Amino acid sequence: MFTKERFLWLHVILATFWVGGMIFLSLVIAPYIKDKPFRDEAFQEVGKKFSLYGTMLTLSLLFITGLTNAYLLHGGLGDRSILEKLGVFFLIVIVSLVHDLWAGKKALHSEYHRKWARWLGLINLLLGFLAVYMGVRIRLGL
Repeated sequence: MFTKERFLWLHVILATFWVGGMIFLSLVIAPYIKDKPFRDEAFQEVGKKFSLYGTMLTLSLLFITGLTNAYLLHGGLGDRSILEKLGVFFLIVIVSLVHDLWAGKKALHSEYHRKWARWLGLINLLLGFLAVYMGVRIRLGL
């Protein structure tokens, strides 16, 4: 039982870090630097750090802990709701990669890419909320 608790706890901590980081970026960092002359450069720097820790590392670990939890708590991937959440997760990964590797990298020099980066970030935040909601439903057996 202790192993189940540890993997579930780690999964929740990772999800909190990932979704919480996006909330922090949009509600604290973005309004603070909105009118600053260094706005674009700051977003690039913060984005690079968050991309490494918040996206690449955290999403990789969420995938591992999510699969582990599916097997430890539910006996595998046979439940439809788990497969649906896995689909949302892969959509999150795709949106994250497009945001970080395409729009975000070009946003410093292009208003077009800046707008795409903003929209992709918002979509990812909403998908993150959906994934957390789905996880709660799965854990409650709904």
